[in-house]
Amino acid sequence: MRTRAVVGRGARFGLLVGAWPAGIAGVLCLVAAFVFLVGGLRGTAYALALAAGWAVLGGMAAGVTVGTATGLALALAPRWLLVRPSLRALLAALVAGAPVAGLGVLSLTGDGYTLASYPPSIHVVVWSATSVVALVAAARSEDIAGRGAAGGPGPRTGTGHRSGAG
Repeated sequence: MRTRAVVGRGARFGLLVGAWPAGIAGVLCLVAAFVFLVGGLRGTAYALALAAGWAVLGGMAAGVTVGTATGLALALAPRWLLVRPSLRALLAALVAGAPVAGLGVLSLTGDGYTLASYPPSIHVVVWSATSVVALVAAARSEDIAGRGAAGGPGPRTGTGHRSGAG
């Protein structure tokens, strides 16, 4: 049961990770579609509206996949690794960042292009996105693994007071 809960928290984390780029790409494509529609180019507007849908679906699918993989890695990690925050964060960062980095390299090297074919600004965007995903996964690794699993006091109750205080 613990594994299912950790993987579920990882999938929810993935939804948050995937929502930002999916939403940004979707909105940009819809704005461009509106501009082309106003300009009278209905075919281009339709293609951009379709691209917006694919961008949202693809971004959310990639986010859920990365989050589920992170949750699964933390669920299967040994306890000695989970109780050390730096090792737990490193595991989460590697599991979440590696697929994003691989996808970035794969998307840039298609059709006979190499990484050197692109200007530095593209590399900054790709590696910044990879770094952000990895750092957010590292920062949220305790929440994904569960506070009780990492040797913490257990799940938060949300009552807002301490027993025995005062």
